[in-house]
This record gives sequence, structure tokens and C-alpha cells, in this order.
Amino acid sequence: MPVSQKSFDRLAKKVYPIVLTAFFVLFIILLISILRRSIFGEVELHKYAFFEISFLLLIAVLAEIGVIYSKQPSAILLLLVGVIMSESILGFKIFRDEQLIYLFAQLGSIFLLFRVGLHSHFKSIFSKENAIVAMLGVVVPFAGGFAYATLTGGNFVYSMFLGAALTATSVGVSVAIIKEAGLMSEKFAQVIIGAAVIDDILGLLVLSFVLNLPADLNLAESALPLAKIAGATIVFLGGGIIAGNWFVKNVLDKLEMTNANFLIALVLLHLYSYIAEVIGLSAIVGAFIAGLLLTNSKHIKELEDKVYPLETIFVPIFFISLGLLVNLNDIIAFAWPIIIISIIAILTKIIGCGVGALASGMNRIESAIIGFGMAPRAEVALIVASLGLQRAAISQSEYAIIAAMALLTTIFPPFVMNYLIAKRKK
Repeated sequence: MPVSQKSFDRLAKKVYPIVLTAFFVLFIILLISILRRSIFGEVELHKYAFFEISFLLLIAVLAEIGVIYSKQPSAILLLLVGVIMSESILGFKIFRDEQLIYLFAQLGSIFLLFRVGLHSHFKSIFSKENAIVAMLGVVVPFAGGFAYATLTGGNFVYSMFLGAALTATSVGVSVAIIKEAGLMSEKFAQVIIGAAVIDDILGLLVLSFVLNLPADLNLAESALPLAKIAGATIVFLGGGIIAGNWFVKNVLDKLEMTNANFLIALVLLHLYSYIAEVIGLSAIVGAFIAGLLLTNSKHIKELEDKVYPLETIFVPIFFISLGLLVNLNDIIAFAWPIIIISIIAILTKIIGCGVGALASGMNRIESAIIGFGMAPRAEVALIVASLGLQRAAISQSEYAIIAAMALLTTIFPPFVMNYLIAKRKK
């Protein structure tokens, strides 16, 4: 006997939720099974790579949600997530395809510095006040880090690396605090932003020198390698900026910023990164210069919009990978050196940048705000430390010390900044 349409519809309404529930339950079981096999090594490595990347991106999304509620920089949260997932915490390696993670992390560091370059502007950066604050903000921390490492028995290359890490500046958190206070148009805010960019340029050049020092080199033997890298740096910066400006003006700006033509900008990015790496600088120096050149393009807004998805994919993986390198046992074992180096890092920025701000005509409170605003190290110090570890110039424990310093100097100064800004308003 044929089933009527109404009877069929009633049956379908009853069966449909059951089928959906069954498929959902089966999918969850399948997912749990795959996760178990992936984590405990029952999947072939080339298939496991997809799990690792998907897992990393999921963690990055959750960290970004945490940023909204904690109001802490995503770099720090992602670093902490990486530390939690490290072998020293879990007791086993959750990510086995290290080459793939390393490649994505390298791309993340390149896009990160490219973004920093895109957000910089020549005219508002290179003022007298910014130059004074930035110069002292590099020289004093470098001298402090180098002196501490040398006095505590560190070799010459580690002393140079610690000095280079302490020159770093990451003002993302500081700028966010000033923006929330509605003071972005104030002179001290502009000095923090401009001096931070010059700091980055000087700090990256210091890093480039350090990366070219053999591990057994002493101060007396360093003149020739430093002279060579200095000459290459001058040629690259001078010639690269002239050629890049010509390229942007006569090629890129005469095209519409379509997806296809955006690839031309990416070619410039990777070409400069490649040249920098080949001549002995770091690839991130070339990425920063490429971004800085493109700020002169009429397509700057479109470029920032098109770079954002790439940054969203690769940069979180970079920060998580940095956390994976941290050994919690080293942090516990070297707690006192970490605290001392963090104090040196904060004080040297306050002294260097604060004195520079006073010399530029700022009052004491504004100079203190600039000093604390320039104190966070965050991602730039992490980049310095990761490059040192990759090149075997520093040990795993020395990397952990610098990474912990970057974390502490990023968390503490913003609280003092808030207090100083409130005091200034009164």
C-alpha cells in the first residue's frame, strides 16, 4: 500500500533529527580517533602536517579571543600557549613536522616585519626628537646588556646577542594604552611611535652585525667582520632604497592593485628578504625595508588590506613556535638572571629614552611615559633570540632567559604607563 505524502513528511520529520544526531556523534568519534592517532604518532608525517597547521591556527584563534578579554598583546598570549604545549610541559612533542613549522614560522617573522614597515612613515619618523630618544634607547640598553653578560662570564657573542635583544622595542601595547586614553595626537605619543621605528632600524642593524660574528670571536678580532657587514649594509640600504623608490613610483603605482599585481609587491618583499639573507643580514631586515618603501605607494591602504590575511595565517604560528622552544626547567633554574636582566632591560630604556626625551624638551612625566612606553620588548626580542638559537650562537637556556625577559618587560611597564598617564591628566 503506497505511503501518502503527509505520512512520509511526518516520518521524515522524526527521522531527520535522528540522522543529524547520528552523523554528529559519528563525526565527533572520528575526530577524537584522529586526534588520538595524530598526537600519539599513528599517522604518516605528510598527513600529520595538515593536523599540525589546523591545530596551530585553531589555537591562534582562541588566543585572539583571549586578547579581547585580557587586553594583553596577542604575541605574549601566543608565546605562553607555545610554552604550555612545549615538550618541557607535556613530556612529549605535540608537533613532529619541525621543518614545516619552522618554514611557517620564518614566513611569519617576515610578514610581521613587513607589516611594521608598512605602518611606518619617513616624514613623521626622522625628526630630531625621535632620533635622540631612539639613539639613547639603543646605546644605553645595549651597553647594559653587554656589560651584564660579560661580567657574569658570558662569551663575546652571547654578550652581543643579549645587548641586541635589549635594544629591541615593541610599542604595540604602549600605543594601545595611549589610544584608549585619547592622547594619540600628543607630542609624547608621536615620539614613542617615531622613536620605536628608528629603534627597530638601529636594532636590526645591530642584530645583523651580531649574526655575522663567529662563536669564538673576541672583541679584538671583530673589526674586519663588522667592517664587511657594515659596507654591505650601507650598499643595501642606500641602493635598495633608491631602487625600491623608483620601482614603486614607476612600476607599482602605475598598475591597479588587483590580486595579480599584489604578487608584484610580494616579489619585492621576498627579493629584499633574500638579498638581505645572502649578504649576511637577516631576512627580516629586508622585509622591513620593503615595507618601509611601500609606504610611499598610492596603494598603501590596499596593500595593508591584502597583507592582513597572510599575516593572520603565518604570524601566530611564528609566536607559538617561539614558545615551543622555551624549556620551563631552564626558566626555573635561571630565575634570578631572568629577573636581573628584566630589571636592566626596563631601567636602561627608562634612562636612555627618558633622558633623550628630557633633552628634547619634554617634561618629567612625559619623559617617564616615553621611557616606560619604550620598555616592552615582546616580539622583536623574541626574533633576536630565535635567530641566535637557529645559528647556534646562543644555547637553549640562554634563549629561555631572553624569551622570559621579553615576556616580563611587556607585562610590567604598561601598568606604570597607565598610572603616569592618569597623573599627567590631573
